[in-house]
Amino acid sequence: MTFAGKGNRRPQLDIKIDLIQVDNKNPRLVPYLENPDEATQFDLISVLYENFDTEAVAMSLVENGYFDEEPIIVVPNKVPSTFSFSTYPNPDNLAAAINVLIENKEISFTVVEGNRRTSAIKLITDLGLRKELGIDRFYPKTDDSAKILDISNIPCIIYEKREDVSSYLGVRHIAGLLKWEAFAQAAYTASVIEQELEKGLTISQSIKQVQKVVGDRSDKLRKQYITYKLFLEARDNLEFNVRPIINKFSLLTVAYNSASIREYLGVEAYSKVDLNSELITSDKHDNFKNVLTWIYGNKNTNEQPILTDSRKITSTLSHIVKKQEAVDFLIQHKDIDGAFDRTNGERDYLSKKLNDASKAMQTSLQFAYKYKNDEELIKQVSELEELITVLKSNLL
Repeated sequence: MTFAGKGNRRPQLDIKIDLIQVDNKNPRLVPYLENPDEATQFDLISVLYENFDTEAVAMSLVENGYFDEEPIIVVPNKVPSTFSFSTYPNPDNLAAAINVLIENKEISFTVVEGNRRTSAIKLITDLGLRKELGIDRFYPKTDDSAKILDISNIPCIIYEKREDVSSYLGVRHIAGLLKWEAFAQAAYTASVIEQELEKGLTISQSIKQVQKVVGDRSDKLRKQYITYKLFLEARDNLEFNVRPIINKFSLLTVAYNSASIREYLGVEAYSKVDLNSELITSDKHDNFKNVLTWIYGNKNTNEQPILTDSRKITSTLSHIVKKQEAVDFLIQHKDIDGAFDRTNGERDYLSKKLNDASKAMQTSLQFAYKYKNDEELIKQVSELEELITVLKSNLL
């Protein structure tokens, strides 16, 4: 019987920071990279600095040094063809053998858990890197040689392969206390499901396998996977800037949870959707783009979001998309409330407006007598008379 935590503890070594690379496959970083496979270490460290507050980590490091109780997790980038992890069942012997490879400069590593710490240490210890990023004047740094030595050689737990770490990351960042933000969770879920698919499992089997690993028996992972696929289709099939989706990924989930919005997009519910094909067909791409633009805006076309209150996705937009005339009005006028007024049809909308006008007139009658011979008010009433005459002629 196999399970995620089965086996000996993993080998642990103190490894020089120069031998450790930041991870271009980290699900939190990938969305910020145009081409993750071609991203340089500078690109990755820049993303971490700009979006993940590595300064806070750096401040702790220059003040306290590195806490050995918090090792990072790494995988080797490559090992000599003659070297095999399985040759060393004892983790201490394996650690010693890996250390020989390090001394012979035959191995380097990528961090899969601890990217913020790794990038912060690189920025603290590398003046050239700080200057290239343009942050040397204000990024935390230290001249204390003992602290620099301490943070330059950090404790690392070594896994043989990236997929061996997947279970730990899932439990820690999806089901555990240190949860990633919504998009990172979805990206991670998708990557692990794809790993299972590569083993020959079906999508349904892959999702169930990931559910077992992270200890989540709900349909959360399936929903994350589907919503992530929607994100990929928006990125790949539409002329749409998807960065706002990354930052507010949960809004896409809210939209997909609406039955009427799903119908407008032509996509099935979570339990019925076919994950082996594209979720949204080409004839619905314009509708998909509409929904995303209303919620997120679209920088490619300089359009601002119309739904400034996320609650209106369910309370308002879900009703608008049921009526084509309401949709047409929203597209033309960018007026969410005006479009919602048309969700029961133009006749009902006209009737509602006439009722509102009638109530306003009745209210005015209660104190109009106080302002007899007021020329400005008389002029306004005359304008109303003209409008009523035209309106009546249109109805006759």
